[in-house]
Amino acid sequence: MLSADFMTIALYLTALGGGLLAGSISPALAYSRSILLGITLMHSVLAGALVGVYLGSATSLPLSPSIVAVLFAVTASIATAEAVNRGVPEDSAISAVVSIFVAISIIFTYLVATQVPLGVSKAMGYVFGLSSIVTLNDLLRILIALVIVVPLSHLFWYEYKFISFDPEGAEAMGLSVRFYRYLYYTLASVAATSLAMTLGVLLTHIVMTLPGLFSLRRKYIYPYRLSYLVSVAIVLGGYLLASPLNIPPSGGVGLLAAVTLTYLLGVRHER
Repeated sequence: MLSADFMTIALYLTALGGGLLAGSISPALAYSRSILLGITLMHSVLAGALVGVYLGSATSLPLSPSIVAVLFAVTASIATAEAVNRGVPEDSAISAVVSIFVAISIIFTYLVATQVPLGVSKAMGYVFGLSSIVTLNDLLRILIALVIVVPLSHLFWYEYKFISFDPEGAEAMGLSVRFYRYLYYTLASVAATSLAMTLGVLLTHIVMTLPGLFSLRRKYIYPYRLSYLVSVAIVLGGYLLASPLNIPPSGGVGLLAAVTLTYLLGVRHER
């Protein structure tokens, strides 16, 4: 049995890791104008989690909802990337993919609610988050995602930025736009799934987009320093704020995110 002190440390380490993970992927989302991609990822993560919960209960297969959610998110991101590569406008591609995963979510929400013991509570846990009940598996999932996402996000930052603003020029210079777009969407899927399993689907979209938007507003050429600072402050600060307010940690994160968004929209920064 793990001690309460150790679980508290694991809770805040998970919060710190989640902040770093959000800060690593957020600049690419903001600078590539792919904020709507987050909506696609959140719907696919929810659909995958619900499918995983249902299949794990209805069959004898040892399926983990988080693994199924990752597979769904990667599938959604690759489908979106392929549609964009074939000339479909990104907003149209996202709308089509979202409609598919919304339908899957609706169907399996009904199946989980009617056929899985405690199915409603499990489904709502993925929507609103289980940030106050952090396990070692949650911490391990965040750490694995950090090892995958952070190095690749930094290594190919300028390529991501280049293909976002001038894909034709990138092709002319010999860059594989399709490869980098697939890679970027896959990294976003891994980050989104890892965060959603802890913070919940609703909050993860905000946490993934705000730091990058903040950095973009500041017009930094290399925005990661500010992105990490903002994301860690929102996530870790939200966990610390939740304790005296006696609310779930994800609620504290949501409050800080709302304050940050209000500041971002209401204050003009001079260059």
